[in-house]
Amino acid sequence: MSTAVDVSKQCTFASAIDVTTILERLEIQFLDVDDHRAIVIFAGAILNLECRTGTLTNLTSAEITVYDLPVDSHRNSDGDDDTARKLLEDFLEQLADAGHPP
Repeated sequence: MSTAVDVSKQCTFASAIDVTTILERLEIQFLDVDDHRAIVIFAGAILNLECRTGTLTNLTSAEITVYDLPVDSHRNSDGDDDTARKLLEDFLEQLADAGHPP
């Protein structure tokens, strides 16, 4: 594993979502550590998802932290935070879209 990245984002969903069902539907690998925490592998990055309000199956608010970037992200110290922020935005967009389909 390479040098850790530690960029976080807090998010709130308009209504509760079932993160485990959404991740399975999107075929995103994850390990549910307990009812309030999951380690997620998204686009080759390692994310930590911690519930702030609710549980993984009834989530309304969470904090998501990028622990490590993908190996092929052409890392450099100046761009790591930007890459991590973009990953978080992409991940949250997919969660929101899948959690509240049209």
